[in-house]
Amino acid sequence: MRARLLSESLALTPGRPARIDLEVVNDLEIIDGVQAAIEGAPGLTWQVSPASVPLFPEDSGRLTLELSAAPTFPAGDHEILVTVTSAAGGPPARLRLPLNVAAAPGAALKIKPLVRSGRHRARYRVQIRNTGNTPLEMSLVGSDPNRQAPVRFERPVVSVGPGESALSAMSVSCRRHLFGGDISHQLSVVASTGALEADARAVFRQTPVIPRGVRTAFILVLIVALWAGIFATLLSRALAGDPLTKQVPASFYASLGQANRAQLSSLGGARGPVGLAAASTAAPAGAVPKSGLVIGVGGSVAGTVEAASTGTGIGRINVEIFRAGGGSVPVASAATAANGTYAVPGLLPGSYTVLFEAQGFRPVWYPAATSAAAARPVTVQALQTTARIDATIAGLPGTVTGLVDTGVSPSPPVTVTVQPEQGASSRPVATVRTNALGAYTIAGLPTPGTYDLSFTSPDFQLASATDVLSGGEHLIANTVVLSAADGSISGSVTAGKTPLGGVTITAQANGQTFTVATPTTGPVGEFSFVNLPSPATYLLTFTKAGYGTVIVGEQLGPGQNLAHLAVHLSGGAGDIAGVVSSSAGTPLGGATVSVDGVNPAVSTETLTAGAIGSYSLSGLATPATYTLTFSAPGHESRTIAVSLPSSGSAGAVDVRLPSALATITGRVVGPSGTLAGVGISATDGTTVTTTTSTSQPAGGFLLSGLSPGSYAVTFTSPGLQPATYLVAVAPGQTRTLRVRLRA
Repeated sequence: MRARLLSESLALTPGRPARIDLEVVNDLEIIDGVQAAIEGAPGLTWQVSPASVPLFPEDSGRLTLELSAAPTFPAGDHEILVTVTSAAGGPPARLRLPLNVAAAPGAALKIKPLVRSGRHRARYRVQIRNTGNTPLEMSLVGSDPNRQAPVRFERPVVSVGPGESALSAMSVSCRRHLFGGDISHQLSVVASTGALEADARAVFRQTPVIPRGVRTAFILVLIVALWAGIFATLLSRALAGDPLTKQVPASFYASLGQANRAQLSSLGGARGPVGLAAASTAAPAGAVPKSGLVIGVGGSVAGTVEAASTGTGIGRINVEIFRAGGGSVPVASAATAANGTYAVPGLLPGSYTVLFEAQGFRPVWYPAATSAAAARPVTVQALQTTARIDATIAGLPGTVTGLVDTGVSPSPPVTVTVQPEQGASSRPVATVRTNALGAYTIAGLPTPGTYDLSFTSPDFQLASATDVLSGGEHLIANTVVLSAADGSISGSVTAGKTPLGGVTITAQANGQTFTVATPTTGPVGEFSFVNLPSPATYLLTFTKAGYGTVIVGEQLGPGQNLAHLAVHLSGGAGDIAGVVSSSAGTPLGGATVSVDGVNPAVSTETLTAGAIGSYSLSGLATPATYTLTFSAPGHESRTIAVSLPSSGSAGAVDVRLPSALATITGRVVGPSGTLAGVGISATDGTTVTTTTSTSQPAGGFLLSGLSPGSYAVTFTSPGLQPATYLVAVAPGQTRTLRVRLRA
């Protein structure tokens, strides 16, 4: 057995299989089976096709080795050993194959834990894993989109070998905040070296110095104490400043009539002891009749509070009532309902100022003043509601911060457009663009309000989100995932300079397969794939009967429209010709040559006159590989594979057929020398073959055309003892006997 590699070396890229052909020749006199294997190649996976090649004597064949390297298989030059073994035994052939592995750097970044809580400082572990096959020296950079939490690394530069991992401690710190809820800081970490980048994200949840429960309890105690002070102050002032209940206005007696006024005069003259003025015939305005039930003397203030940003009523706005010129302590308060309406009852008659305020809003005094001194007093009368004490309140500017995930690093710029849902204006109120990390910040938004955010970027699908801002709110929005827009691939297929119709084209990527065909009328030869998921690498296969298959790989970027792809197919009708002969080199006429697996069937016979043993097969589509079977009476059949190139001719394909019959030959001698005319017969129990020995060559004999098996060969001659020999013959075998007859 002889073996050789058809290429001097093999270039290999991790993750992509590479193939190399191995040619083997059977130099034994028996049928052999040949196998191949790879030795000493940890990190490599391989397979051989076919698993074993059966070879007749002096026949040759090919094995294809397919090798794949693990992603972390070191880049550079290597040498592996290819071992070729024979089923017939004997020492294996060992071939050295130089292997050049291309550099394929890769890295993955992970932060543990993903979320930490603390008042102003936290620590994380950053793990860098080298998923490629080259040593890496990665630089670490961390950032906080709000620039409130600086990020530092214990090891800002980390060296990692192929398949290894390394750790670096990361710390983040920011200013303490005393009150309020938790603040989430979105942390982004990027590890880079050259054009290779890996990123990861974590969250630092900053807690207040004074927890919410302690703060709430403190506020409740403060509110109780404040209200107790307010109540005591107001009660003291009310009792000191309001008229005594023993004094009633003259209008209280307006309904007594003229008959009773004389009696009143007799009690106190023109001014009675109860302090009445001179009686009049008509009751003053607002007089309360003596008859009937008087349920109270308090008045009310009512109105509506609207948001300046929306022009609609807003709830949870505090309405505080102060005595005009009576100090800074409110005498009553209320909160607006969801539609912005409010009512403050139980106010003693008098003059008041009204303040509207809430967290996140600019305080305003009725009707639109910035201070109590500039406020317009509101008069409250007994048993009446002073209505339409309305106000418009403006919220502090709001902010929306968030991230857009495009799946691409560095992230392409994404335009974020902000459109308010409230108000009559249809124009956007803000437009910003994301940075390389996909982060964005929209500041100065009027609050309260509801905003529709649209995210657009070339080659990506439109995404949207809705954010609701309360007064002065700084909102951290949910991450928006931006999907790449569908792409397209189009082009034309030609044969020479002629457009080619009827070509089947398949595009494969990420487990999906798309199929189109070029038209045979109209735009002949043109093709187009639309709505292809992107980004992806597509493998395009072009096939047509009678033409060679062409495979093209195309990288389709996000939303990319790849056009004008030109593909040329070669093809036509080819021929196979040659000579069929015996193992001894004698041309064999009448041998059958057939092409397997084609429809309609193709076959011919070798010539029996002229160029005896020659054959020719034509009209075969190219390029293609065909299986040919050669057979002839008395000979063993043989099957071989023949590849037809685009040029159309496979060259001279000559085949030798081993004989399927056996031969017994030899020489007969007697007491005095060689013997001619000796009768010879051979039988296998079914058939008998006879001959006689010759004088030229002296004593020679030949029994040919014997079927393989065991024979009894008998030699007889007058005056000599007969002799019988048992002889076993195999297909194509020639056995030689030396026969001696005795007297």
